[in-house]
Amino acid sequence: MQPFENVREELLKAGIAAGAINRYVIELREHLADLTAKERGNGGDAMARARTLMGSDTQLVQAMLDRKPPRALSVKAPWAVFGLAPVVAIVALSWLIAMAMMRLMWPMRDLMPAQMPGSYQALIAGVTIFTGYLIGPLLAATSIAIALRQRLSSAWVWMGLVLIALFSGFFAFHAPDAERPMYGAALVVMHGGRVDPTGTLILVALRAGILFTLSAIAWRMLKARQTVTT
Repeated sequence: MQPFENVREELLKAGIAAGAINRYVIELREHLADLTAKERGNGGDAMARARTLMGSDTQLVQAMLDRKPPRALSVKAPWAVFGLAPVVAIVALSWLIAMAMMRLMWPMRDLMPAQMPGSYQALIAGVTIFTGYLIGPLLAATSIAIALRQRLSSAWVWMGLVLIALFSGFFAFHAPDAERPMYGAALVVMHGGRVDPTGTLILVALRAGILFTLSAIAWRMLKARQTVTT
């Protein structure tokens, strides 16, 4: 283990921004190197003596806290990081992508996807996969990574995973088909030209349930491993 990793861990648990901690740890390691160089002339374990001169981990942690360093946004406003931001990202991305696809597909507006050239079909398939199956998992992975980095166990992490699963289960680009003649940003089940509420709820619940289950398993496993290693 590199020097001052325990100091890093304690500061992360105290809610200090990771960037400020990284700079502090670099500063400590540089100071340790300087002291070690000075102590080598005295023989013996120069690094151990230099480390003793710098004070205990507890003292170094307190010295950093006394500077009143910036706290991590995920600690100050977890509702924004794990709740608001992912929801806004899902809705905004789905809507913007749907609008962009409508413009791109305008020359083919009178054709169904199956009747379009291969390049258009490939684009539609790629965008459908990205919005329907990748945005949600990517946002869930980002939330988990932020929580792990900051050593969080907040209920907001779980709330965020629930919101990501629900919103990504409903918002996704879709191309026209026999039941839905227009491009859209939401997955709505149609039957006989009308919205099928039951079918839509089942589809959203199924998609959300799968994503949340996988995200929850990943979060629990990674958090448990982090707890053991630290």
